[in-house]
Amino acid sequence: MAGRVICFLATLACASANMHSSGSCPCVHAGAHLTPAVYDNYPVKDPADCDTAITDDKNAKYCKKKPGMYKAMAAIKLYGTTCAAWDQIPGTPWYSYCPAGSNWAHMDFNWCQQPWCYVDKTCTGEKVASSVFKGSDTAYYSYTACGHTADCYTDIAWNKSYAWPTGCPYDPHADKGYAVHEKGNCACGYQGKELDPTLYTNYPNEDPTGCVANASVTCTKNPGMYKTMASIKFYGTTCAAWDQMPGTPWYSYCPANSDWCHYDYNWCQQPWCYVDKACTSKVATSVFKGSTVAFYSYDTCLDTPDCYSKIAWNATPSPPAACPFDYSDNKWQTSKTCATWTGAKVQTSSQGRVATFAGVSFTLAFVAYLM
Repeated sequence: MAGRVICFLATLACASANMHSSGSCPCVHAGAHLTPAVYDNYPVKDPADCDTAITDDKNAKYCKKKPGMYKAMAAIKLYGTTCAAWDQIPGTPWYSYCPAGSNWAHMDFNWCQQPWCYVDKTCTGEKVASSVFKGSDTAYYSYTACGHTADCYTDIAWNKSYAWPTGCPYDPHADKGYAVHEKGNCACGYQGKELDPTLYTNYPNEDPTGCVANASVTCTKNPGMYKTMASIKFYGTTCAAWDQMPGTPWYSYCPANSDWCHYDYNWCQQPWCYVDKACTSKVATSVFKGSTVAFYSYDTCLDTPDCYSKIAWNATPSPPAACPFDYSDNKWQTSKTCATWTGAKVQTSSQGRVATFAGVSFTLAFVAYLM
């Protein structure tokens, strides 16, 4: 388990902790689920005098929009919480408008591939009014907060007289794939789909071998260990910082308000997705080890650097020059701006192992006492 920065004096490590988001429009729900107060009570009725009990859409009193109309959708708690192409994820309000196999270069579908997140109404960057939770405090979202310079939806989709703004149609890799991820072997293998249930039911392989059948051996991994997690069926399907989302396998390693610029946590705010084993930028995953979904990639998601491998929980980390990762790398919204690495890795001295916080060193025994 990763160590955590300990905020025990305001003048120490956490004085500049993680309350600063990068980019002009922070994702207001990053690291959390939407609350029932949002999806149970919104959007507001439309028309305002409609009758929610009427189900006949030909009736003048029929509600085109009504409170709680999306609350039963499988992915509604995650929707718009962080940057992702949410409208291509099953179980979300606009998924039916983005069917698999659509021509993503077309004006009516290009926006489906654009990642976005909900932002505050006071956002000074480009924001778009949302109809999904209209009337609530979750009323605006932004594409430009999530790795692009333009909104390729507003006044474009279903508009015969549209004109592409500069930067559209969305094709961030300039490879004619018109997707948030690269095409070919490094494409997100489950883009627009849920994970196959056999993955989270039958994997990862037991570790050590034989531990499931042998009660005297403790399993560190066993088949189906993640199957009851609330968000497992969506995990890694598209580019997103999945490990900051509740209900996913590694969320406990990325607790809210961690020091996102630290060697052990910076990877938490990086987007990634599962890719083919032939992808050149692949990283091996332990989550579904033994299955066909054995690799993921950061690089396929807007050329994000790998700030995890040989870095997190490593006494001698060797990060690429592009790390630590933040909004400045590819305009992908992150929880914190990281001009440099913060905190410090555990060091060894003649006095034993020493932990360093904000330039002040303490023996681990003292740190343990504080915890």
